[in-house]
Amino acid sequence: MKKRILYSLILLSAFGIFSHAQAAGNVKSNQKSLLDDTPDCEPVPVSKCWKRLADYLEKAKPPANEREFGEQLVAYVTLAKLAYWVRDFSDAKKFNLLALKFSKQTKFAVRDADMSASLFGAMININLANLALSKHEYAEALGYLDQYSSIWEKLSKPDGEPEELVLMHGAALIGLQRNSEAEVLFEQLLKKFNFSGQAPWEASPLMLVLEPVNPYEAGRRIAAHFTREGKYEKALALLQTMEQSRTETIAQMPEEPVPGGYWATHGEPTALLDDQAAIYLKLGRDTEAEPLLRASIFTQGKKAGKRLSLVLTRLAELTRRKGQIAEADALMLRAKAVLRQEHWEKIDPLATTLGYID
Repeated sequence: MKKRILYSLILLSAFGIFSHAQAAGNVKSNQKSLLDDTPDCEPVPVSKCWKRLADYLEKAKPPANEREFGEQLVAYVTLAKLAYWVRDFSDAKKFNLLALKFSKQTKFAVRDADMSASLFGAMININLANLALSKHEYAEALGYLDQYSSIWEKLSKPDGEPEELVLMHGAALIGLQRNSEAEVLFEQLLKKFNFSGQAPWEASPLMLVLEPVNPYEAGRRIAAHFTREGKYEKALALLQTMEQSRTETIAQMPEEPVPGGYWATHGEPTALLDDQAAIYLKLGRDTEAEPLLRASIFTQGKKAGKRLSLVLTRLAELTRRKGQIAEADALMLRAKAVLRQEHWEKIDPLATTLGYID
């Protein structure tokens, strides 16, 4: 993902929270804008690509007004995000802590100072929790998540904790080998999901801290957890239920597009079939896995990435077991060609403990 896309997302969330700082945008400043010192993180983010922005902040004068305060706080959060995305983890933690310290300076927050500090505090706690999960520091991750929960309660948000927070809690619990506690959370979460529902097309500033969860993607993670626990039939039942909901929802969608679309159309169209095939393979049920794998390859075509390579590899191994060596070799060559095209990928902090079926 290019720098401008990543950077814009953070700016949108941050300046959405600091709308009162924007209102003071007509205040003149002699300082150079952080927009003049955007990081060198395109076309592909690499280690230390954030250094230009870090140098700017190190030399920046203390903020003289609301606008400069909001701008510098956004820059610290941006810096922490970029360092995390390129896996400069120690730097990411340092920048997050600096952002947290900076966010508590309420001198220029004329209105809603406590609210603004709480919202940025929530964002930074989630960033630190994701960082801890990525480093397999699960007890520390739980600590940051508990702090976020405390802020969430302070803001009197309805309907329980955000779905992403529940997934992160579950991932941390699994990392601490508290699997039964995690499963209780997952069972409760599955009851909340609406697989035939619409995806939101607008989000409040806080929702940009924790993005709305795609129930299909979350369900795939939970099915993967069931699989790793040896609960294969439970995982298959969940995946089949989701695939049925997905198919029925797409068939019943109105002709006119709706804002945000439906969750059923988000993500990879063959992912649920691929996961079912993977479980059948683990169970030695090749005859049930093969048609799913072939249908997936046909649907994905040539433009899919890493997942296509995984499906091709699975089918190659299956055909080799059947003695179809020439086809197996051809499938493996296709799989390797797909992998050679892969580039930088966004970090998945849940990958180790709550990742997808591999």
